[in-house]
Amino acid sequence: MTTNQVEKPAKPGKKVIILTILLLIVAAWVIFLVQKNLNSPEKLLAKGQDYEFQGEYDQALASYRKAAALGSPEAHLELGQLLSRGLAGQKDLAGAIEAYEKAAQAGLERAYFELGVLYLTGPKDLANPALAAQRFQRAADKNIVQAIFNLGVMNAAGLGLEQNYQKANQYWAQAEAQDYQPARYFLAISQATGWGVKQDPEKAFALAKRAAEAQWPQAQYLLGLFYSNGWGVAQDHQQAQQWYQKAAQGGSHKLDLAMAIVDWDNSPILSGQN
Repeated sequence: MTTNQVEKPAKPGKKVIILTILLLIVAAWVIFLVQKNLNSPEKLLAKGQDYEFQGEYDQALASYRKAAALGSPEAHLELGQLLSRGLAGQKDLAGAIEAYEKAAQAGLERAYFELGVLYLTGPKDLANPALAAQRFQRAADKNIVQAIFNLGVMNAAGLGLEQNYQKANQYWAQAEAQDYQPARYFLAISQATGWGVKQDPEKAFALAKRAAEAQWPQAQYLLGLFYSNGWGVAQDHQQAQQWYQKAAQGGSHKLDLAMAIVDWDNSPILSGQN
């Protein structure tokens, strides 16, 4: 009589066990690498930019903070812009300055320009025109045209710097060489009023005309003044009216910075002296 013996399952061999362990280790390492890549500063920065493009500013802010914490200078720059504009809630200008300073220290020239804007236009507890001029100069040294232009304005208005029309014209000339219309407009005013240069009505008119034809509304208004008063060009009220209308359509008005710092009542542009 024979008895049926239940066969016991064969024990896995040592090689199979070792292979399984190795596969588990490899899988864990792959998962780690994937997670690490997904949470890299570059990926987080890109994710934040996607969120911002979609208008999901809270998520963008969170992604930028994570990327910035991992040392991304670009994330600091993006973070500063969100905080300074208040896109994810209330403005946080102190936080924006901190973020911009870190981006600037990492070598992002644009951050110097943004710092200059905040130090120049911020509330009393943050405003520091002298520091703004320093930051604009750092940006200007890297040929950021808006910073070059702003230094011209600050020199002309004596904001954070000793008033110096000659330096103002030098900065504006640098910016105008890059076809920056606001600088061309201010150079036209310099030539018309004698800011640091000899008055030259014809040159003033030519500069204003170039900026006006490039659709710069303030220059269009200025060109209307030239035609109205025959300053640098034959008096032509019809032409003046046309340029005034173009300026109005473009949103120009007299109360911009250039208009504010010129003594218009005693200016030959308005008085008709030529």
